[in-house]
Amino acid sequence: MSNLNMEQLEPAQRPPTFIARPWPWPWKHPSIVVVLQEEERQKRPASWLDTDFKDDSDGDSDYIPPSPDSESESNESDASETDISDSEVAQICADVVISHPISPTQSLEELDEKAELDAGIPTVLKAEEDAAASYDPDRVVSVITQFYDLLITMGHWPEDSIRYPPHTDPPVDEELAADLGYSPEVISLMKHLPYPSAKMNGPYGEQIKIFSETRIGDYTDEWYLREGRLPSPYKYYNNCPKLDPWLLPLVFPHNYGWHVMLDTKIGVIRAYSAGDCPSENTSEWVRHGRIRYHSEEWELMLRTEWRRATIVPAARYFEELIYAYHSLSRLPVIDPTWSEPASYYVKDEEQEQQSALLELYRECGWPDNWQREKFMAEWTVKHDEIQTRWRSIRSVERGTT
Repeated sequence: MSNLNMEQLEPAQRPPTFIARPWPWPWKHPSIVVVLQEEERQKRPASWLDTDFKDDSDGDSDYIPPSPDSESESNESDASETDISDSEVAQICADVVISHPISPTQSLEELDEKAELDAGIPTVLKAEEDAAASYDPDRVVSVITQFYDLLITMGHWPEDSIRYPPHTDPPVDEELAADLGYSPEVISLMKHLPYPSAKMNGPYGEQIKIFSETRIGDYTDEWYLREGRLPSPYKYYNNCPKLDPWLLPLVFPHNYGWHVMLDTKIGVIRAYSAGDCPSENTSEWVRHGRIRYHSEEWELMLRTEWRRATIVPAARYFEELIYAYHSLSRLPVIDPTWSEPASYYVKDEEQEQQSALLELYRECGWPDNWQREKFMAEWTVKHDEIQTRWRSIRSVERGTT
């Protein structure tokens, strides 16, 4: 088990905190267009008024105190003194584009949104090119391993719960994988990924879950190997084609879990809810063409909807997972549905668990003076106390005591 800390991530690879976070971040990400716009915006001053516009003079200031004789010349000079430089105009225009001004009518607003999504398509294509050029399978394996090690360090999994490559007992069945249609790049990746131990990843294993209603894949297991070519819900669709051969599902959802697919062709993650199709309001979606809702074309689209999901460079996706847990923006140990301290929706019991868990992590020295054994012992007691109290409360409410 490695004692992971954020210094293992190079500064340029640490996810910045300003990126828009749709719920449930970090599983779900906004369009790459939005991310790149925000990153570019952060490089500039918050307002064009704060910009240090450059000039060509050698002096420290252009200001010249007025003389009594200059009074008569003031009117003539007003026009030139109020001219806006080209750099100021460019700065103002950039702010207007990113600020999304409100259209005067709903119909014009819809046209603006469509035009904005269309305008983002070249950005998506360029982002895909950049991701493909920088894709390093070894780096992706390394970051996934760091993430799993972090979950062990934080007490989410037991210390013997991960199997590291090389996998020999059992191995990945490369011949079967090729027969099923996986690409050579995907098969190679299968062999190098870490996997949860078999006891952790059974059909009813709850402890393994870090995504709500979702299990981590294990390609040394024939069931996952076969399921990965057409995972739920697609296997229940009539005439549904198998996934693209260069796609590797890293997790397997139940009815309302999550898809996290590694696209080895361009080195990105495509992540979206299994209970809903990817968002239509992204440039990633519209680059494949707009479709009328519930039309025949829509039903056909659902069979290959993964192609329309937002993209995140693969290593970056798992770096954000590490960042989210290490910073306690996401909480391990408890039910992953309620793992966000400032949750989208929680019941009273889950909220109490969140607060108690967050407080205990800090009491036990997370992250710099971490006392894992103390944490595990005290959380077991605290968790049982919370559950017992709320069982009693519910019994009283039902009138059964």
